[in-house]
Amino acid sequence: MNRLRIFRNLILLLAPVTCCSQVLSQDDLEATDKRIIQEIRAHNHLKENLEYLSDRIGQRLTGSEQLRTAEIWASDLAKQYGLEKVHLEGWKIAHSWRRGSAQARIVDPVVRNLTIASAGWSPGTPGQLRGEIVSVTATNLAELKPYSGKLTGAIVLLEQPSDLMQEDPIVNPASPFNGPDIQTPAPVPDRHAPSLDDRFDSARLTFLKNEGVAAIILDSGKHNGLLTVRNVGDQYELAAIPTAVVTHEDYSLLWRLLKKGPVEIELSLTNSFSESPVEVHNVVAEIRGVQKPDEVVILCAHLDSWDLASGSTDDGTGVASVLEAARAINALKLQPKRTIRIILFTGEEQGEVGSREYVKQHQAEWNKISAVLADDTGTSRILTLRLHQNYAARKTVDATLAPLAELGLVQPWMERYYGSDYASFNDVGVPGFSLIGNQRDYDYDQTHHTQADTFDKVNEDGVVHHAQVLASWAYNTAQLPDLLPRN
Repeated sequence: MNRLRIFRNLILLLAPVTCCSQVLSQDDLEATDKRIIQEIRAHNHLKENLEYLSDRIGQRLTGSEQLRTAEIWASDLAKQYGLEKVHLEGWKIAHSWRRGSAQARIVDPVVRNLTIASAGWSPGTPGQLRGEIVSVTATNLAELKPYSGKLTGAIVLLEQPSDLMQEDPIVNPASPFNGPDIQTPAPVPDRHAPSLDDRFDSARLTFLKNEGVAAIILDSGKHNGLLTVRNVGDQYELAAIPTAVVTHEDYSLLWRLLKKGPVEIELSLTNSFSESPVEVHNVVAEIRGVQKPDEVVILCAHLDSWDLASGSTDDGTGVASVLEAARAINALKLQPKRTIRIILFTGEEQGEVGSREYVKQHQAEWNKISAVLADDTGTSRILTLRLHQNYAARKTVDATLAPLAELGLVQPWMERYYGSDYASFNDVGVPGFSLIGNQRDYDYDQTHHTQADTFDKVNEDGVVHHAQVLASWAYNTAQLPDLLPRN
């Protein structure tokens, strides 16, 4: 018995238990999905769009001129593709931030240049600093006390080097689950409430600032001289202390030298920021539903990126795939029952701020959003969807995926994760899902958030697969008799 027939029989068996209204017209959907898949395979604009976004626009830090250029570019493409209600929805950040130069070198006990970059929203240094390296590895407030009076002018390391010799986890495409499919959802904490670690980090930063620490140096935590950008400002405010990231190899050298005796370095960071708040935008467009236009299925990605490279796989691939999914549906003149809306969020890299702003501004629509599917998973082919513990929707999602047998997806995974824009919708009870790829080419091969996230890393076949999954799932979900159930 082939896989498609198994899916069909499973759906028919489940129908009396769930509800007969959840059984889709599989033959009609299968035929339409084949058209969508073929349209994207044969006529997609993915490579040209992603190359332009990567190489001509480049890095798209939230609040930057490049991001503004990308917003206009994406809006113009959506209009070219015949999408409706194309517009920008604005929100403000406290300060934009612009990276300047970063230089550092060891001056004692050896002389050696360091490879370094400022952390996001770090202030610059007051000229060139020269100071001793001090490791402050306290894990609680009591352990901080012995450092009192000893840190004036120091350049601080906060932890020992990362252990990069452990084997990377590998996602097995043949396995339908990554861990047990637990049927009782785990309690969901308030992820925006400060944790014990967050509270200690804040208290430690205040202590270091009051003690006169000159700068903080962080371990990039990646192989082969790659630098990982991370945010050290809070809500787009400048960090309290100049902070920079050095390569794992340089950080490890500093640590080894420090174990043998005093280490002194020179450090200079020159960054700038806006004096006043800056407006940034989410890009919104839609294909209007013909029967239930006020009910919405959302496809999303994030347009912003970190700024050491061009953000091609984080999340240029998602941006290009979402636009392509909408293009294909419109090019085929399909008429979904519900509205299919695409959103390209900004501010994702600083904590999904743009999607949280969108959710806040659209509170009146929460109960009309059937589901949200985010593409922020790199460049490999898609394995399946992650449903983030929405057990109530599982059987219905199976029905939306059943006609897609040729795309080779495995059954959805149920773990709850955070870290991209779907989570902002889950926070308020709207079903937020995400695509799962093989993360080896994304996180574990080190390109994520580094200067290596460039167009040459893009797997064209993988991005085509992204767009096919997005478009077919969105159309099938828009055709459901009812909105997807909430937990």
